[in-house]
Amino acid sequence: MNTELKQDSRLLRREYYKALFPVMFSVLGATINALIDSVFVSQRLGENALAAVNLSMPVYLVLCTIGSLTASGAAVVSARAAGKENMKAAQDCYRCAFIVSAVVSALITVLGTIFCTPVSLLLAGGERLAGQVYSYCFVTFIGSAAAIMGYLPFGYLQLEGKNKAISVCVAIMVLSDLVFDALFLFVFDFGLYGASAASVISTAAASIYGFIALGGKDSNYRIGLVKPDIRILGSIVEYGSPAALGNLFDAVKLLALNNIIISAAGEKGAAVWAVLNTLSELSLMIVSGVPRAAAPMTGAYHSAKENGGIRILTGLEVRTGLVLSACYAVLIAVLHVPIEGLFAVSSDLLFPIICLGVSVIISTVCSIWERHFNSIGLIAEANVTAAARSCVLPVSTAAAITVLGAELWLFLPVSAALSAAVIAALLMVAAAVNRRKGRLLSPVLLLDDRLTRENKVLDFSIVPDMNEACGAAEKIKDFCADNNMNMKMTVKLGLAIEELLNVIIQKTGDITSLDLRVFTLGGSTGIRIRCPGKNYDPFRDEDSDEDFLMGINMINKMAETTTHIYTLGMNIITIIFPETENLKI
Repeated sequence: MNTELKQDSRLLRREYYKALFPVMFSVLGATINALIDSVFVSQRLGENALAAVNLSMPVYLVLCTIGSLTASGAAVVSARAAGKENMKAAQDCYRCAFIVSAVVSALITVLGTIFCTPVSLLLAGGERLAGQVYSYCFVTFIGSAAAIMGYLPFGYLQLEGKNKAISVCVAIMVLSDLVFDALFLFVFDFGLYGASAASVISTAAASIYGFIALGGKDSNYRIGLVKPDIRILGSIVEYGSPAALGNLFDAVKLLALNNIIISAAGEKGAAVWAVLNTLSELSLMIVSGVPRAAAPMTGAYHSAKENGGIRILTGLEVRTGLVLSACYAVLIAVLHVPIEGLFAVSSDLLFPIICLGVSVIISTVCSIWERHFNSIGLIAEANVTAAARSCVLPVSTAAAITVLGAELWLFLPVSAALSAAVIAALLMVAAAVNRRKGRLLSPVLLLDDRLTRENKVLDFSIVPDMNEACGAAEKIKDFCADNNMNMKMTVKLGLAIEELLNVIIQKTGDITSLDLRVFTLGGSTGIRIRCPGKNYDPFRDEDSDEDFLMGINMINKMAETTTHIYTLGMNIITIIFPETENLKI
């Protein structure tokens, strides 16, 4: 095989970084909203009202768990379906998730408003703050749909490559929360009813914009009816379980660590922990944002068996995550004195913040592998990682350190390091189990490279230049010869590459790189082109003249099938030629 043809990172690097900062922004948006609500409530209504908001958070966390279960699971399933070029299945999954989210939201609204009083008493731990907790929870229950269904557009806008729309959604959510908090608390004096309503309205406004942005005429994901399918629902729950369990484990971890830290370090320790927890929430834009930006592409590439793309993406995630998390760790350490003043903490925060910074760096890498497990279908491994990283190891490590009498805040980096050890063990076990089953998987990413080893696929990248396109068509001859293709098939593949790239380069706008695959799989021989830019199907081009499309029409007549889908901001064009024409004489 010709070693000059290589797949590089140019296309995926561009697409990953286009998604990264909007996704990080979306993760940060929820944290900013919580901070906004806390500031407005404390300033206007006092400490008891702020305590009531915090006591009401389990209700919101439950709604977030349901929303993340449905949206995260559906997005992964749709991405995998898109990777197999089955856009109908991808759309059916979206519509099923939308209907289920709507039904569950309505059910929670009804039950929540009916049982809001006992729920408030339970959360408040008595009657002293129960009335204020009721005020906040009642409106939260009424607006269940905003919290649950608001997750859907964020995931699917990323699948559509509409990353700017994600940023607009977050901006709408944050700005409207600021406006309505000020209006409802300081102008109309609605109390905690108003504070809760501001959160619901701002989330709903962002969600509505997101669904509108998804509903364009060229969109793959428009709202519609679909027949309920238990298999789709099962897949959504399966692939969404790591994200949902992560939310639940975070809530359990917070409750457990609060008790451990208060018992071990008293009120001063609790104050330090409150600062660290806030800084930890801010770090989620890196810890969660870096892998979330790559997850849909990883799922699509895995189902398409394009392991080279997954390796490129993982490398981008690790390098980006390490740089951003290290910068964050250094920044908060340098600013430890201003942070002490901002939160009015009398304790020295330098050592606790250093411990947190180290844990953020390690946790970012662990989060990348947790998402990787989920995206490639290793759900059990993803769930074990989520449980260990989000709850079991932090709580058990904190408890052990208090018993041993060591420095309390060491539990942060130690538990993160143990999480990395758990992931390493899972990788070794999964590789060994598959090896016994006759499947040889790569040790770090657990990818099956059989197609590459058997030289059944050739993945490479080119710049959008006709000279390079012609050169690539010439250089695939070695691959064709290795797979015993006759001259007729070799010429067809080369001609298809030249003609397609000639049209695509002129039609899709400003692009810097294209990824190509030549394959002979399961009795099929063909090519697949991944090209960023505007949505363009060369086989359904009704605007160009016949002379411009002469080569495309010729390919269409020679091909057995031609398909085009637009997903993740990329055109994916696949051409398969009749296998009978590949027989050696």
